Formats: sequence, C-alpha cells, structure tokens
Amino acid sequence: MISKKKQKTKKTKTKSKDSVFVSLFENVENVLRLYKELHPEDTQVTVLDIQIQTIKSVLVNTLYNDLGFIVKDKFVILVEAQSAWNPNMPLRMLFYLAETYRRYLADTVQSEHSSTKVKIPKPELYVVYTGKRKCPETVSFSETFFDGNSPVELKVRILNKVDMTIYGQYIGFCKVFNEQKEIYKDSIMCAKETIRICIEKGYLVSYLQEHEKEVVDMMAELFDEEYQREAYNRASNKEAIEKGKAERDRELAEKMRAKGYSEQEIAELLS
Repeated sequence: MISKKKQKTKKTKTKSKDSVFVSLFENVENVLRLYKELHPEDTQVTVLDIQIQTIKSVLVNTLYNDLGFIVKDKFVILVEAQSAWNPNMPLRMLFYLAETYRRYLADTVQSEHSSTKVKIPKPELYVVYTGKRKCPETVSFSETFFDGNSPVELKVRILNKVDMTIYGQYIGFCKVFNEQKEIYKDSIMCAKETIRICIEKGYLVSYLQEHEKEVVDMMAELFDEEYQREAYNRASNKEAIEKGKAERDRELAEKMRAKGYSEQEIAELLS
C-alpha cells in the first residue's frame, strides 16, 4: 500500500512536468479572458459559454495539444509552440483539428456517416510562438507544403507579440525566462529571478503570486531538462568529432603504410 506521503510526492512530481501555459489556462476565467482578447466584439460571452476541448493523453508520443475550447459556435485550438520555429505546424494543426472533430462528434452523438449533415463549430487555429525568429502573422497549409496549389487549406494565426493581453504576457514571461537562463546556471535562482522580473514588468502578476512555488518547480525542472539536453548534445558532438578524427587517422595511416612509412613514423606524424 502506498503511503499518503509517497502519493503526495508522486502527484507533485507529475504536476511539475506541466508547462506554465497549461497551468495558466486550467483556470476557466483565464480562458474567458483569452477569448475576449481574441474576440473583443463578443461582449456577452461568459464562463458558462466555454467548453474545454483540449486533447490530453497519458501516453508518450500520442497526439495532444495544450489548449482547445468551444465558445458558442466557435471552436478555438490554441497550441503553445516551443521557442524553436516548427515549419510543420500547419500539418500538426490539421491533425489536432481532425482528432478534435472526431471526439466532438462522439461527444455530441453525431456521425460523419449520417445521411444528414453534422453540426460542428467553426475552427480558429492559433500558435503561441516565443522564439526570436521573425515569423509571419499567419501560416497556410497549402502555401507551406504545396505552393498554394492544394484542395486542402488551413490557416494558423501566429501570436508572438509581447503586450498586456494574457497571451502577450505569457510570451513576455517566456522571453524573460530565456534571458535569465543565460545569466544563471542555478535553476532555482533562474526561476525566482524570472518571477521577480515578470511581476515588476506586470506579466501574469496574480498568477505568479498565487502559484509561485508551483511555477518555480516547473521552471526549475524545465531548466534542468534543457541543461541536460544541451550537455548531451555537447557530448554527442564531441564524440562525433573524435570519431571522425579517428576515422581520418586510420585512412591516412593506411595510405602512409602503402607508401612505406614505418609504424613509428606514422605514430609520430599523427600524434
């Protein structure tokens, strides 16, 4: 039997693997704010109009997105992008959309095989991009993969500006975090300084104050994962360089042997 202490530790560890983005939008009030910022003309919408439709999975490498929700007749899929630009995002969005519609039909007891037309909400597709690279305001599936010549079309709006919208503040938060990673090698110090600066700048103030310990845990784990990944990449690159040098030395030694060099001469020349 697992003790309560171990259960609590396991739960905390699992929670720390979530992103700040996912944690931020677990609060339906924040989802409502996000929607209103995307649709300021819809002044009558309330939290009662919001249905969360995020694709979640406990399986590794299974399709999932960070936020999806329905508001009245609109279906919004919002994906948190990593700081590295992904040119395949329109294709990924196509997968998200297809899977979410499949689940929506099942939830509403409808079938694509029905003799009557199914009722589905209109999709809106967004990506939050937090990297440095300049990117377009929208990306097109057809333009990206088929030079605009495709019967299938899907357009994704890119959100990448730092402002005082809730998604703009999140982008600002990510940029501050990336800046602090370059300064601090200690994960906890990096996380705490990021939070301090963000509160000073007005980014996600109430969220960061309310969830400070949770955010520090998430950021520290992300920091450590990235540090380990970078260390692995450095080690892999070093190994590849050394392997390449060894291979070149072997080839050169064979050529020198063919020309009559002694093993001692070869060793001295290659040292």
